[in-house]
Amino acid sequence: MRKSKKGITLLELTLALGILAIVSVGITLGITSINRRALANASLQLQADIYYAQRRAIMEGVRYRVIFEAVDGRYRIRNVATGEDVRTVYLPQRVIVHTNLPHNQVDFLPRGTASDAGRITLLDRRYQQNLTINVSGGRVAIQDMTRSSR
Repeated sequence: MRKSKKGITLLELTLALGILAIVSVGITLGITSINRRALANASLQLQADIYYAQRRAIMEGVRYRVIFEAVDGRYRIRNVATGEDVRTVYLPQRVIVHTNLPHNQVDFLPRGTASDAGRITLLDRRYQQNLTINVSGGRVAIQDMTRSSR
């Protein structure tokens, strides 16, 4: 009669825990990469939308406003003459917007200049992207800043 083998060996347990650790690290790194990519894409989209508002102001000869709403996690582009929102963009989940712009908005005048210079910061738990608006040319520059994990 043979003895039945019950339980697992120390080697099998160590191997299983090693595989589990490798998989969990891979998942964590993948999620971090996805979050950082979402933040970078949101910054590029915002930069393109700011230029869009500037070009519309020049082409139509009217003031366009970009309004940032941190509570709702969105920004809007508005034709000031008609009061119509021509574009509303919702930021990805867990991405927060902060500005140092007066009333959290910037206007683009018909000649293409911005009404105010300022910084717009998009951030999540670990990373942030700063967009700086230059008054004279309405230029927008993006600066990537990685913060240490908390």
